[in-house]
Amino acid sequence: MRLGRLEEKRLVRLPYIAAAVLSVPVGHLSAQTIGPEAVARGVTIETRPRSDYEALGVRLGGFRLDGALETGLGFSDNLVPQAERKRSGVFVEEAVQFGLNSDWTRHAVGITASQATRQHLQHSELNWNDYTVGFDGRYDIGRASSLGFRYDHIRGHLDVTDFDVEQRGATRPLPFDTDRARVTGTAAINRLSLTGALEYARVRYEEEGRLALNDGIFNRAPANDHDRILGELGLAYSFLPGRAVTLTTRLTDINYRQDARTRENSFTWEVLGGVRYDLTGLWSVRFSAGYRHRNYEGADLPSLSGPAFEGQVVYLPSQLTTVTLSASRTIEESIRADSVSFIRTQLRVSADHEFRRNIILSTEVRGEHREYQQPRETVTDLVAIIGARFLISRNLSLLASYQRFERLHAPRGLREYDQNLFQLRLRIAL
Repeated sequence: MRLGRLEEKRLVRLPYIAAAVLSVPVGHLSAQTIGPEAVARGVTIETRPRSDYEALGVRLGGFRLDGALETGLGFSDNLVPQAERKRSGVFVEEAVQFGLNSDWTRHAVGITASQATRQHLQHSELNWNDYTVGFDGRYDIGRASSLGFRYDHIRGHLDVTDFDVEQRGATRPLPFDTDRARVTGTAAINRLSLTGALEYARVRYEEEGRLALNDGIFNRAPANDHDRILGELGLAYSFLPGRAVTLTTRLTDINYRQDARTRENSFTWEVLGGVRYDLTGLWSVRFSAGYRHRNYEGADLPSLSGPAFEGQVVYLPSQLTTVTLSASRTIEESIRADSVSFIRTQLRVSADHEFRRNIILSTEVRGEHREYQQPRETVTDLVAIIGARFLISRNLSLLASYQRFERLHAPRGLREYDQNLFQLRLRIAL
């Protein structure tokens, strides 16, 4: 049977049509297709690029301006845990972030600024306002060597759920300011890499921020003002790509501003050995362990020493789920009048799941254990968080979270308690 002239033309065109279709990039055929960078080795749910939902920012020559605004409502059923009468309430929270960073192939400079505010509808004494302003720069030397600098001014606060604040009988947040300058350097020689850092931090508590004790006495927070100098040197040897052994040493010198507390000035040294290991792309480990020792200027204060560790394990059971385990053991300064510092041990387990391309579910369990020497006391807290992030578009997303806080163990005189916190926020990105 002979075909009509129209059918013959269609058959002749079929090979050309098929070739044209096959030559079209896959990403043009389906907006849901995931590019190779999204499933590359080491990419987690949080770091995975999502081109359809990422804010574009504003290009300004060789710089990029990024910004975001978050606002929403929250509810807590136990605002001041140590108060005689349990109080609950609704609050409004806002947060703003801006960043102007260079987009150069070599060297880098950047400016960042952020601000977060919580305002309670009924209990204004619990309001707080935090902000951070900073700038940084990096000068590249050769292929794998660089010098860097960063400065930050941080306005923060200690919440009423912090044990040191509770122990002082405070019923409102304690604000403080930190000025921090850090110089870093990196050099690489074949498989050997060296890192170094020198940091200066100036911590000042609000001059007017007096903490009212339950017995009517006032205790001024500026007695805890101090300066800290930190020196760090790191060495890493890479025996295979993604696998290295590390050695880190740190020296820390802390000096209090008030003459009455000079006996609490301290010097700390620590040595940590560890490993960075990427196993088949499913597991990645970064862990260091060693020993830390702190001496005080006052002869009546016993030295503080013991094992130290810090690390993280990331497990990717699938391309849709990331599980992270992190742990650390550090020495922190205390604002208590009867204590100098404490040992903090933290453990955190979190899981992120990509339920849909634009719906991220997360859960986290975090534990903290504090050990004080004078007086000898221990405190144990547990926090569980469930959250969801709904990416509506490049510029809009909705965040919801529930947090459960429990004081599992507290010294005599302070009650154990629980707190439930609900939040719903809208994020607008530039």
